[in-house]
Amino acid sequence: MVGAVRAFVAAAVATTVSAILVAPSTASAEPFNVAPAPPAVRDFMNRLAPPPPVPHRKHPDPRTAGTNEDSKVRDVWAALLPSPTGDPFFDHWPSNLSKLPPGTVIAARSVTPTVGAVLGQPVRRAVQVKFATTDSRGEPSFGTATVLYPTVHHAGRGPTPVLINNLAIDSLGASCTPGYAMSHPRTLGTNDPDRLPPTTQWALDRGFIVVVPDHQGARMAYADPIVAGRVVLDSIRAIDNHDAALATPRPPGTLPLTTRPLGISKSPMVMSGFSGGAIAAHGAVKQLDDYAPELKGRIRATALGGLPADFSLLPASMNATWATGVLHVATLGLIRERPYLLADANNLAQWIATSPIKDTCTAPAGLAGVTLWPMQLFSRSGDPFHTPLAKELFRVTAMRGLASATPLYVYHGTFEWWVPAAGTREFVAEQCRLGVSVDYHEYPAEHFGSAFMGFPDALSWLDEQAGGPHVAPLPIPRTSGGCPRKP
Repeated sequence: MVGAVRAFVAAAVATTVSAILVAPSTASAEPFNVAPAPPAVRDFMNRLAPPPPVPHRKHPDPRTAGTNEDSKVRDVWAALLPSPTGDPFFDHWPSNLSKLPPGTVIAARSVTPTVGAVLGQPVRRAVQVKFATTDSRGEPSFGTATVLYPTVHHAGRGPTPVLINNLAIDSLGASCTPGYAMSHPRTLGTNDPDRLPPTTQWALDRGFIVVVPDHQGARMAYADPIVAGRVVLDSIRAIDNHDAALATPRPPGTLPLTTRPLGISKSPMVMSGFSGGAIAAHGAVKQLDDYAPELKGRIRATALGGLPADFSLLPASMNATWATGVLHVATLGLIRERPYLLADANNLAQWIATSPIKDTCTAPAGLAGVTLWPMQLFSRSGDPFHTPLAKELFRVTAMRGLASATPLYVYHGTFEWWVPAAGTREFVAEQCRLGVSVDYHEYPAEHFGSAFMGFPDALSWLDEQAGGPHVAPLPIPRTSGGCPRKP
């Protein structure tokens, strides 16, 4: 109890200290919110709170397997992972997971009765699949995805096309995924699965089958492109494996599948993602050649909007601003997948990471921005953006030097205060140098404005790549560029 009071007082003091810490300084050439904390502030914050009361686990959480972390770090790691949802489909970690190749179907079920009310859109059929995948270290994990079938026919020729729609989940709680939302009755706490902008609804209206991966994975590792990309690619493998398993006799009670095939193994596929969803799509197209080479050619094109291509640019735009809550949540998401980052997390940071905040969805997490708390307050070093750990994280998540395995349609806001356009411009330039076809559009808007201005043309472009009709771009002001090449 005393420790909890001290942690609460520490949080209150942090609000006061942050006002001092973020005061502009002429001593550093960097933006004030990126510079290291003064040593006195760092030392004060490191002494302010006791270690959190994390219980020691005699039997390790299966989600913390596969690393060499010591027992204390492993206990903190387990304590900051998301709480169970109460639905075994999302909670249960199979004991034989290490024996299952990525993409192996673990379970499948129909969720048609609950999807329509959550999406506000009728569907003919909705199926969820649970499958084996791997984490950023190549260790066994599992993923889930939802397959939605339209009530109308697509205007193109050939098999019905598939849109792999990576939503901006941007959350920490396991019940905040689109898969959970679409398989349970809607409540006030439901994280809206793609209402704004309505890309899933747009695709269903045009006759697309829509696959919605829960790309943050079993640990809800928000902002990790490696994990997200692998979940996306293994969701495609799982769809193929589901139908192959139905065609093969199997003993009763094994591999629970739906009674009808998903029937999309020959369908043309395209992929989309905005913001947090773009992180997943980015991770998928850059890992496809090495991680899932047998899928090369299955995805014909990818649209990326509001892409945080270079995480090293985000501290200057998000730390100690109204976006700082999202930066904190993303950092916790990355720590969940990379527990070695806990080495720079002070006691106050660990208190917060293991508190009920670990189960928040998008809106509550974003509201934490009103505190304006800089990340320096939670760093043992007082310099969270320049440590070797941080530099390695920036390098790994940028995935530089890897070419997209598909043509790209990229859109961004010129006046982005959240995700600077400079990162996306460099991403486009690099992809062009690597020989990728890139159609780039920059709108006179910030993050959310660019989402609404850019998604209609992006999805029309995807429709055309999947065999649909050509649609003229909307008459919206923009700056276009890139290096689009004819197929």
